[in-house]
Amino acid sequence: MNIAIYGSGGAGKEVFDLLQETPEERKKWDEIVFIDDTVPSGEYWSCRRFTFEDFRKVMSPDQVKIVIAVGEPKAREDLYNRVKEAGYSLTPPLLHRLAFASDSAILGDGVVLQDGVRVSPETVMGENTFVNHRSMIGHNCVIGKHCQISANVMIAGCVTIGDTVFAGVSSCIRDHTTVGEHTILSMGSVVLKDVRPYKIVLGNPAREMAENKDERVFG
Repeated sequence: MNIAIYGSGGAGKEVFDLLQETPEERKKWDEIVFIDDTVPSGEYWSCRRFTFEDFRKVMSPDQVKIVIAVGEPKAREDLYNRVKEAGYSLTPPLLHRLAFASDSAILGDGVVLQDGVRVSPETVMGENTFVNHRSMIGHNCVIGKHCQISANVMIAGCVTIGDTVFAGVSSCIRDHTTVGEHTILSMGSVVLKDVRPYKIVLGNPAREMAENKDERVFG
């Protein structure tokens, strides 16, 4: 079975490194390839790289699993839908050798846990969510699909996070708090109360500053 990393930017490189640094993950896959619709097909980091259209010509769904590696939550959701509609499946969760998830945690397909991440007991994480370096997720949390949890994020116990949420670097979320879907938590935000869906929040304590109308974190 092969693995395709959908995205060859920063997140794609990080997933590639995860596979190189974690032998038990790397040995599961015969070949690593990249998918990127923004550049022509060719070679990248000593791997084959394809547009999705070209990828479908050379690898059938029974030959490959896909992991989505882009930092924009809405783009993660869109690529997920594209992959599924074409009949492909996501990888099982990918865990860096220095990441830890409790045996009682439930991780969806396509989840990525980078080095230093810890997922505590009885937390449920939806498909296609990416958790970056040294982030901590407390017990009994529910994390939605297509989320991007940046580095050094601290999520206390019993937190609920909706689908397609972005948590910026070093943001913190108080226990027993709900963050609505399609929300952007800006870098360093300290969330002490519930956040409504489609909001952009900022500060300590975090306040709702704007509507997430464009559903874009990065310009």
